[in-house]
Amino acid sequence: MSLPSQHHLSRQPGFTLLEILVVLILLGIIVSVAMLSIGGSRKEQLEHSMQRLQQVIRMAHEEAVLNQYELALKFKPHAYEFQTLKKNKWQTISQPPFMRRRELDDVFRIKLLQDGISVSLEKEDSGRILLFSSGEMTPFELYMSISDTDQRMRLQGDAFGKLTLEDASG
Repeated sequence: MSLPSQHHLSRQPGFTLLEILVVLILLGIIVSVAMLSIGGSRKEQLEHSMQRLQQVIRMAHEEAVLNQYELALKFKPHAYEFQTLKKNKWQTISQPPFMRRRELDDVFRIKLLQDGISVSLEKEDSGRILLFSSGEMTPFELYMSISDTDQRMRLQGDAFGKLTLEDASG
């Protein structure tokens, strides 16, 4: 009897330790890149949300002046909406489409200051910026931040409707 030759020995199916290590390293790199991009996207979302809000306020302000009616921008803890005064009561409006209620992600925090004083966003009768048909608006400072980070943006509006957006982080 002869010993089995190495030709007859077949390789068992499966992965080698080296192949498994390469796959684990690649997965680690992919997860790291994904985590970094998620952190960056929150900041980008914050900047985009504030730029959008700035443009929406500008358009609504022009709408109030051109059509000669008063508007309010009502802020809530995680949303904002436009309102108009009808029969001595503020009513939410959704036309034109850019004035529809806008919900914000729960990680965003809003802080509204008027005359340097923080305004409650919980109460029904506060948290409004008025946009007058005369071209004036309620002066305000609005801070939007990301929870548990120092990322923060500030939108400031003066009595004449000039809006200024800046990074207020750190």
